[in-house]
Amino acid sequence: MSEIVTVNKKKKVGSFIIGLLVLALAITGVVSIVKIVSDKFYSGDEDVVDYSGYAEFLTWVVGVDPDSFSDITKADKEALLNIAICTLLTDEVKTGDYNVTEKGLIVPAEDVAGYFLKMFGPDVEIVHASVMGYGYEFTYDAGSKTYTVPLTGVTPPFTVRIESVEKTGGLAILRVGYVGTNNIEVAPDGTVGATQPDKYADITLKETETGYNLISVMAVTVGEHN
Repeated sequence: MSEIVTVNKKKKVGSFIIGLLVLALAITGVVSIVKIVSDKFYSGDEDVVDYSGYAEFLTWVVGVDPDSFSDITKADKEALLNIAICTLLTDEVKTGDYNVTEKGLIVPAEDVAGYFLKMFGPDVEIVHASVMGYGYEFTYDAGSKTYTVPLTGVTPPFTVRIESVEKTGGLAILRVGYVGTNNIEVAPDGTVGATQPDKYADITLKETETGYNLISVMAVTVGEHN
C-alpha cells in the first residue's frame, strides 16, 4: 500500500509531515527499536543501568556505520556530515520549523553545522556537500546554503546495543553492539527478541556540558568482545 502526499511549495511542516519524515528516515520504528534495545542493560545480578542517553547519541553513528578512526580529525567527513544531518532530522523540535517543497524538506546549512559542532566538537571542520547514504541523498545547494532531504524510505543497516561503559578522565569508552535491523523481531507487546549483534566497536565519547562529542570509533575483531 502506498500513500500520496501533496504539499504546497514553502508550506510549513506540520505534525503529519514530521511523522512521515521520521518514518522515512527511521523506517518502521528503527529509532524506537533503538530505545527498546538500548534503554536498559541488565547485568548478571539483574541490576539495571540506564544507557539511553548514550544510545540516543549513537543512533546515527551506528546507523551510518563509518569506517574506524582513532581520532575524530581522521574520520571521513562525508560520513560525519551524514550522521549530523540524520541526527538533526530525527529532532522534531528542529524539523518542525522547516519548509517543504515538491522536492523534499529544506534544511538550512547553518543548522546542520550546529549539529556537526555539537556532536563532533571544534577540532574537525564541516565541509558542506551533497551526501549519499543507504538509498538516499541529501542534496546541498551552495547558492541558498540549504540541504534538500527527499521523503523516501531508508533502512539503516544497524541499530545500537550498549554492552558496557567505562568512564575515565571525562571520557566514556563504550563497547557497542551493532544489531542488524533486518534481524530485529519485535513482539506485539513491544518486547524485542534475543538478537545478537552482527559486530562490535569500541566508541569513545567526551562528556560535554550539552551532551557528548564523538572521539573515536574502533572496530572490535571477532572474539575481543567477550
